[in-house]
Amino acid sequence: MNGFGLDGKLFRGLTKAGDFIILAVITVVFCLPVVTIGASLTAAFYSGIKLVRDEESYVYKDFWKSFKMNFVQGLLLEIVHGVIGFLLFIDLRASVQWGLVQGSQIGTLFIFVVIGVMAIWVGIMLYSFAMLSRYDNKLIGTLKNSLIICMHHLPQTIIMLIATVGLIYFSCIYFTAFIVTIPLILYVDSYIFSSIFKKLEKDMVKKDEPEVIENEKSEDLIEHVDDRKGHDYRYAIDPTKIKTELGWEPETKFEDGIVKTIDWYLANPDWLK
Repeated sequence: MNGFGLDGKLFRGLTKAGDFIILAVITVVFCLPVVTIGASLTAAFYSGIKLVRDEESYVYKDFWKSFKMNFVQGLLLEIVHGVIGFLLFIDLRASVQWGLVQGSQIGTLFIFVVIGVMAIWVGIMLYSFAMLSRYDNKLIGTLKNSLIICMHHLPQTIIMLIATVGLIYFSCIYFTAFIVTIPLILYVDSYIFSSIFKKLEKDMVKKDEPEVIENEKSEDLIEHVDDRKGHDYRYAIDPTKIKTELGWEPETKFEDGIVKTIDWYLANPDWLK
C-alpha cells in the first residue's frame, strides 16, 4: 500500500515524469526564437540535474533563473557550436561527394572519420551547456573542460549520444512522439551529467582539503621561555607573606573573587567598550 501513497515510489516516479514533460515543453518554447537555444539548453540541464538528484526544485522557477543568469554565455556557446557544426556539415557533404566519386575504401574511411568528429562535437556541445549550468568559467575553459570530460568518460558519452541521436531520429519519423522523446532525452542526459558531475565535485572537495603532514621534529621547534618573576600563579595568589609580615589578609578568596569579577563585567558591558 505504501507504494501507492503520496510518498510511494509510484507517485514520486509519476511526479518526476510529469516534471520532465513540463521541462521539455518549456525548453521547446524557449528555443523557438533560435538565439535562445544555448541559454534554453543550459537552463534545461540545470533544472534536469536538480530533478534527477531529488533536490528541492520548481521547474519553471529554476529554468527561468538559469536562463537569465547564463543567457550571454549560452548565446556565445551557441554561436561557437553553430559555426563548428556548419563547417562540419559542409565537410561531411564534401566528404560524401568525394567518397562517391572515388568509390574506394579511403573515401569511405574519410566519411566515417568526419562522422566520428561530428559525434565528438555533439558530445562536447551537450557537456558544455551542462557545465555552464553548474559551474562558473570562461568560454574557452568551458569548452576545454567539456572536451576532457567527453573523452575521459567515453562510455557514458557514447550512451548519451546513442540515446539522444536515436530518440531524435525516432521523433523525426513519428513526430507525435516528441511529447515522450524530448523528456526522455532530458532525463537520460541529466542523469549522466549528474553522475559525472557528482564524482568531479567529490574529487574537487578532496583536492581542496588541506593535507596533514606529520612532522617528527615538531617538538624540537618549540622554544621554551622562563616566566618572569610574579608570573607564577603559585605565588601571585598566595597572601601568606603579606599576612605574616603586615598582618593583612584578603576579605574574599581568589576563587570567589574571580567569579564575582567576571559576573560584574558581564553585568556592566559598557566598561568593556
